[in-house]
Amino acid sequence: MEFVSEYRLQFLRALTHASTSTSHGLFIDSCYAHCQIVTQDTWLAASSPVLGKKTIGKAVGDWYHDRTPFQKTDCAYPCNPTCKNRVYNSNEQQD
Repeated sequence: MEFVSEYRLQFLRALTHASTSTSHGLFIDSCYAHCQIVTQDTWLAASSPVLGKKTIGKAVGDWYHDRTPFQKTDCAYPCNPTCKNRVYNSNEQQD
């Protein structure tokens, strides 16, 4: 866990410049399996990971279409109860 925590801190430090501009969107969750971006089904699902009361699909859509800026960073792993922590299986059929 110490390695994961240190990686997170280094990653967040690297994003310091990006987070100073509202034109840059951030959805940094603490899910260890980033399955929410693998398929459209998980990206847009009501059960996808949530930050700031928004799913990733809603947050990115609002940011991309200039409806609202979105810059949220989750607490340290493991803390987000909306994470499915599903390990990606490259043998699964994708549509």
